[in-house]
Amino acid sequence: MKFEFGENPETPTLGPSDMTFHLPTLFLIHLIIACTGWTIAAEPKCGMWVYKTETIVSSQEEQAQLFAFCQKRQITDLFWQVHFEKLPTGSARLKAGPLDALFLKAAHSQKIRLHALMGDPSHTLSAKHDRVLASVDALISYNQENTPDARFDGLHLDIEPHGLADWKKADLSAKCRLITQFVEVHAKVAKRLDTAATGLVFGTDIVFWLDKLNAEGTPMYPVLHGGVIQDPVKHLFGIVDHVAIMSYRGTVEGRNGSIALVERTIDHADVTSAEVFVGVKMAKIGPAMESYFGRTEAEMQADLQRVESVYRPHASYAGIAYFMYDAFKVMPQGAHARSSRRIDTDS
Repeated sequence: MKFEFGENPETPTLGPSDMTFHLPTLFLIHLIIACTGWTIAAEPKCGMWVYKTETIVSSQEEQAQLFAFCQKRQITDLFWQVHFEKLPTGSARLKAGPLDALFLKAAHSQKIRLHALMGDPSHTLSAKHDRVLASVDALISYNQENTPDARFDGLHLDIEPHGLADWKKADLSAKCRLITQFVEVHAKVAKRLDTAATGLVFGTDIVFWLDKLNAEGTPMYPVLHGGVIQDPVKHLFGIVDHVAIMSYRGTVEGRNGSIALVERTIDHADVTSAEVFVGVKMAKIGPAMESYFGRTEAEMQADLQRVESVYRPHASYAGIAYFMYDAFKVMPQGAHARSSRRIDTDS
């Protein structure tokens, strides 16, 4: 159930007296929802990670191909890689010029939102947080210097603490300390965005096992933040607007399929204001079991319809997010060759 306010001239405009009249009705609706457990599903979205963005910005042909690709697949949100340069003062500047502004305007005319994608595993560390904030300040400055139609719609972090060299040799306690710093940098960024009143949507990438539980049902990676000890994902839900789960599997079924992998995260998000994108990979990166590489798009989409049917009713479910454009655009179309492969071994 969703309420939309458009510019249809046949839609009556509500004045103050009308709003007063309808308040009891609105209260009753919310009361019914609260008592029955109904949920209002999130606006349907579909995301995609895009790299090699400079090539697209500099080519009208590449832009047209991207927009057509997104329109065909109803992709609404792009996690758009950006780059920064460090200035002698220690601050940063977003590497963007007139062509970037024109591209943003063109994307917005196509009803596509652009989220500036940035991050590196080293940004987990407290010693690097100032560098992250300098980049955030640079993004804020860029938006302030441009007209609304030429601004980024959001900031999307991709930090991935498990990518640190120290992670593999770290014991559980050391991993918890790293993840605590991971949560803290998000809190610092959120505070910076709120202080500047940017209106930027704040999102981040997370691995599906970040909220993993021990056998006794306690968090595997407990984090103390804001005086509260809980799993890091629950902390993030109080900080960011959305997460994109790197739930990469070449199957949606079974206990190690993407439906099962994201269940706990989406259930937790349902009682917050945060939204969740479910990530799917078609790139030839990492173990073969993580990707739809070598299969057809039609086959993948048939699988993903099952994800949609399970999670679309959830209040927090935003939609699928595809990793990544370079791999997706060369994926063979094909026909529905076979249903999801079942993988029942833990990663």
